[in-house]
Amino acid sequence: MITKKSSILFTFLIFIFGSWLFYLKYTVISIEERIRSAKKELAIEKKNHHILKAEWKTLTSPDRIQHLAAKHLNMHQMKPEQLREFDPAIFHSEKSKYKQTKRLSKLVDEIISSKGPD
Repeated sequence: MITKKSSILFTFLIFIFGSWLFYLKYTVISIEERIRSAKKELAIEKKNHHILKAEWKTLTSPDRIQHLAAKHLNMHQMKPEQLREFDPAIFHSEKSKYKQTKRLSKLVDEIISSKGPD
């Protein structure tokens, strides 16, 4: 037979179990709401990504970059006098490092001075 103590215990367990189910239900609802809002944000970000991708493609087009470089950088084509043959002795000499550096800096100075203003 069911005694008074066991009925109180079962009532208490039913109350605990009911409270736990109540908490679990609202936790699940909260998580589902967070998932819905995350999906909405993801859809917005995907849309923005497509827009940014199209803008990036436009900004990095070679024709546009070439036009901007010509307009703002004030660069000119190289002249044949500025070109030299590669001399491996500049970098691989039997002499000391100081002399290599001196020879290389002398060559750089020659190139800079031969460029001159246009």
